[in-house]
Amino acid sequence: MDIFDTRLIVELRHPQAKLPQKAHSSDACFDLYLPEAAVVPPRSTHTLDTGLALQLEEGWEAQVRGRSGLAKRGLFVHPGTIDHLYRQNLWIIVHNLSDAPFELKAGDRVAQLKISRVWSVELVSGSVEASDRGGLGSTGR
Repeated sequence: MDIFDTRLIVELRHPQAKLPQKAHSSDACFDLYLPEAAVVPPRSTHTLDTGLALQLEEGWEAQVRGRSGLAKRGLFVHPGTIDHLYRQNLWIIVHNLSDAPFELKAGDRVAQLKISRVWSVELVSGSVEASDRGGLGSTGR
């Protein structure tokens, strides 16, 4: 019996591009690697090409997420969604929040890729039932 629910075709479009990988089979996300070194200037936004393209089937999406270790050092990955019809190179938008250039080497793990189902949902106008729950930190710190 196959342990996988679906297959995702990933095209390596750069000679040093690396197939996304999970550190453990039970992990939620795949690591995304940089095919080339890059420097993100301080206090700036930069785009990084992964050298990959995805062929998602209808009913599936991919989400780009940050890595906490990089965020702790000042590099924030802008979350992104890849719809099933997007077949161009997968780019990652990063924000260097630090006052120093952020150096990345070829082969560095720079972001994570989460593959998820897309559910058909009908949005309808109506009144929302009230609850005791607030927002913006209403349950504590």
